Amino acid sequence: MKSRRSRKLKWLASRAFHYTLFGIYKVTYSIYIRSRYRLRLTRDSDHGLKGPYLLLANHCNNFDGIFLQTLLSKPVNFVITDTVFKNRALGGLMKMIGFIPKKKFVSDIKAIKQIVRTAQHGGIVGIFPEGRRSWDGQTVHISESTYKLVRMLKVPVVTAKIKGAYLSEPRWADTKRRGLIEVEVKTLLSAEEIKKMSLAEIAAKVSEALNHNEFEWQHSHQIPFHGKALAKGLERLLFTCPECHKMGTLASEGEKVWCEACGAEYYLDQYGFIHSEKGHLPSQNISDINIWQRKLLRQSLARIKKSEVYLKDEGAHLFSTDSVENPYTKVDSGSLLLTKEQLKIGSTAFNTEDLYGISVNFKTHLHFRHKSRDYRVFFNNKRISVYKWYSALGFVIGNTEEA
Repeated sequence: MKSRRSRKLKWLASRAFHYTLFGIYKVTYSIYIRSRYRLRLTRDSDHGLKGPYLLLANHCNNFDGIFLQTLLSKPVNFVITDTVFKNRALGGLMKMIGFIPKKKFVSDIKAIKQIVRTAQHGGIVGIFPEGRRSWDGQTVHISESTYKLVRMLKVPVVTAKIKGAYLSEPRWADTKRRGLIEVEVKTLLSAEEIKKMSLAEIAAKVSEALNHNEFEWQHSHQIPFHGKALAKGLERLLFTCPECHKMGTLASEGEKVWCEACGAEYYLDQYGFIHSEKGHLPSQNISDINIWQRKLLRQSLARIKKSEVYLKDEGAHLFSTDSVENPYTKVDSGSLLLTKEQLKIGSTAFNTEDLYGISVNFKTHLHFRHKSRDYRVFFNNKRISVYKWYSALGFVIGNTEEA
């Protein structure tokens, strides 16, 4: 009884601190955010929920959580990757205001328990169910665990579809742009509706509500996104030349992109579309070009034998840690090689069937888990597309969530 009372007092203190910081934020930094990104909120007429509820949103920008917190009238307890908590000062502050750390792409019982407690206390739980930022402006796969969580919590589900956030700062880009961000908030499911629905019905409803293609939205809106060096870094996403089909030959500067192998030239406009000055281009839509290049990458995998090299890049460094509390330490360096059976760097090799939790961190770091350890790979050459490696590993292990 005493322990339960102590936990409740601790939660109330955290809640009060959260609301205090939220109030300060609303009259200070949120005003700047609203103006800087030209935030616009649209909501359905029946969305007046105070909590508890589960807030689900698509994920295109590092500031997506800030955008939502700027526009909503109550503080949100966001579920975020535990790697952010490696910084003890920042992690301690996030825990105090109710943020919930979760291990990426693995079951995390501790995080689930904290989510349940937050909902039971009337809080709002915020989740980006894609688990990663979109690389090309198209909503990616949502894990089945999200739908199971919806059914388990049995609280209303509110969705926030964020539009324009990708074009404001594409994941591959070195610079930000200023245009317009629309956030469409609606109450998707009531607690009573959830009780009557199957997992498949929940999945269909949620995935439809969050599905968003930034370029289809931009086709109809034609909003200019102003900034400098709009194309710089695009080779992090577009790893295949549309003209000669060679990988790793694209370079960028300013608004220009070119192939160092065949001389093809392209440019990116202020609306986010790509145009050809010299050479073939399958589409002006970056998400369509990504579909095209990933198809080529998958086809090349089908043509090789098990022991043949599928991908190879020089100047790679491998780091590892055994827990979120401990720093990464260097393991090996050398060429990074991928076959159907192994991922190898220097003298260190991993069986591809044992890899999981594959993701990209900081635009230039390949992350994966192996036997409960976290590993990161980065290259001397910052132009090398880590997204290419992320995609290739997904194809090799046959996991559609990773691919």
